Amino acid sequence: MKESHISKIFMNKKRLIYFKKINLDKSNYQKLISYFQITSVNDLNQALKISKNIKNQVQIIYCDQRYYYSSIFLSKFKYLKVLVSSTTSTNFIDKKYCKTKNIKIISLENEKKFLTQITPTAEHVFGLILILIRNYIDAIKSVNLGKFDRRPFGGYKMLSRSTLGIIGFGRLGKLIKKIALGFKMKVITVDKNDKKYFAKKLKNVLQNSDIVTLNIPERDNSNFFSNKIIKNFKNNFYLINTSRGEVVDEKFIIKLLKKKVLLGYGTDVLRNEFKKDFDIKKNIIFKNKKRFNIIITPHIGGSTKDAWKLTENRVIERLIKEIK
Repeated sequence: MKESHISKIFMNKKRLIYFKKINLDKSNYQKLISYFQITSVNDLNQALKISKNIKNQVQIIYCDQRYYYSSIFLSKFKYLKVLVSSTTSTNFIDKKYCKTKNIKIISLENEKKFLTQITPTAEHVFGLILILIRNYIDAIKSVNLGKFDRRPFGGYKMLSRSTLGIIGFGRLGKLIKKIALGFKMKVITVDKNDKKYFAKKLKNVLQNSDIVTLNIPERDNSNFFSNKIIKNFKNNFYLINTSRGEVVDEKFIIKLLKKKVLLGYGTDVLRNEFKKDFDIKKNIIFKNKKRFNIIITPHIGGSTKDAWKLTENRVIERLIKEIK
């Protein structure tokens, strides 16, 4: 193939901004390279500093959810057509601006059928449960100090004799129920679409569960788990949150831990974690993690290499179809 022909093919490729920290699976990154001209950047500031000539060529941004894609940022890319994210939520994107500018968002947000095969977040729920109720961390620390005594680390109770309350019975809620039944747990579920949602079913979950897991979207559920909504406690229970930090009132969580209404809080998410000025050391859950039975993981629910490979490939394939 002549050099001029190769150059022409390259120039016909759409320009795509890629954030290095996304660290795509090698095969998925190679697929991007084969279809697009890639401009790799470290962060939003570096993206803004690329030359005006390249900015005017950018039609696609592969988004890193660590950053917020505001109208101010997006407006710098005059010919932007598509935003891509291999995530199930796109709250880090100014959707109103995208709608006014006809910028398409490709994500996993409405990929319900495909996502039934992506199970790590549901699995992570049980990782958090077991860490909280079986004292694993303290037991491991004790062994690391050269002590080998099981007596100080008796667990709460057998899962097979525990009741799991699932708030939000969508895709993840259903996956969690399947796993729970494998442990022979009793399962109670509630969803906003249920009849008598607040009057009966939510109350039933809160009064009869040993462990409650939140599996609700942030949209329309800000501060869902707060003293305005969550009442009528009977049993003490453990709370698991793999949804979003914004669905709970974190001060309320600490209040319930103080009163021992909550026996423990296992969370994969924290309030404002996607904001530019987020500082974990200022977060109230983090500040109280040694005072109470609190486990925090850094939003790793969906983080297995095989899941990443599948989800990345899914949105890349959709992007390729979009630009053909």
